[in-house]
Amino acid sequence: MSWTVYRHYKGNRYLRLGVAAHSEDLSPQVVYRCLYDNPEARTWVRPQGMFEGLLEDGRRRFTAVGQVRLVGPADMRTVLGFGFDAWHEGRSFDEYCAAKDTDRNHLRGTRYLLEDAAGRAVAAMNVIRFSPLVIGFASVATDPSQRGKGHSALLVRAVMELHRFLHGDVRFLLFSEVPPSVYERHGFRVLPPEHQRFLPSVAMATGDAPLSGEEAEPLKAYF
Repeated sequence: MSWTVYRHYKGNRYLRLGVAAHSEDLSPQVVYRCLYDNPEARTWVRPQGMFEGLLEDGRRRFTAVGQVRLVGPADMRTVLGFGFDAWHEGRSFDEYCAAKDTDRNHLRGTRYLLEDAAGRAVAAMNVIRFSPLVIGFASVATDPSQRGKGHSALLVRAVMELHRFLHGDVRFLLFSEVPPSVYERHGFRVLPPEHQRFLPSVAMATGDAPLSGEEAEPLKAYF
């Protein structure tokens, strides 16, 4: 499965979810999702011809800038290489990859990959569903040669919007190994001290309400 990321000519980015048929005339309508906070709506539709068409000045209304897709077996060593410099713990790369074969979180998660406009893999993350409405983000990493360009932030937001499209009230959890402000821009907040068991990695969650006991349960182990 894959979803294309587009940049609107005014600058904002969107995730194309698919094409639907208009109920009256069956004309194709592109369904797409904001990758930023829009108070008016998060999900939009537009006639496919207009979505893919040109403006009067010849520019594209929407330009493809990347693609989000699920990670396949052939991608795994590439993806694991993104975070190897931070997480190797003295192991060789082969040893590091082999250890993932017995890593419970690695095996139960669903990995997503971001490719740039040239088709180059640039960032990846693991998504662990603890319950229908509680999802953990782990192993967010960028190709070392592509860091500092916002790739991981774009991937995180795209995956959030994919899951919100299916379950609008889903809650996300993570342990941040980077400054919390990186995730605060996506609606995460630092959790109270009782949830901070693995400092310096900071436990964070989306949503303003305190975590319920069920929602907080995954934070008792590092994922």
